[in-house]
Amino acid sequence: MMLTHIGVFLIAVSFAVFAVYLCILLTRISGLITTVGHTAKQMESKMENSIHELELTLVEARSSAVDVQVKLDALTSLVETVENAGDTAETAAEGISDLTGRYADEPGLPGTKPFVGAIHIGELAASLFSTWKKAENVTK
Repeated sequence: MMLTHIGVFLIAVSFAVFAVYLCILLTRISGLITTVGHTAKQMESKMENSIHELELTLVEARSSAVDVQVKLDALTSLVETVENAGDTAETAAEGISDLTGRYADEPGLPGTKPFVGAIHIGELAASLFSTWKKAENVTK
């Protein structure tokens, strides 16, 4: 009978030791969960601030994009005006080129050489502009 009492005592002591370790383990888990909860709350508040700043950044980026679009729209008419002026200059240069060809061929027109030289310079400028415009059209 004594062995039975000793066996029951050892089982009770083993159960008590197991219960103590289980309590310690559950206490540590509880502390860990509490720490994780505090960290999650801090992260939530910091994320709210980050999201708010990100929203402000997106609003500013959108307004910048709209501003760039408005400026590009304003430049479109300027580019079209320059293109029209270039077309006009090219047409005028072609007409003058035909005219100067006739003047250059006629030696009987005294005093036209300086004007013919100036017109040739104009033709050169128009030719350069035409070449530039063609290159611009190729790059589009």
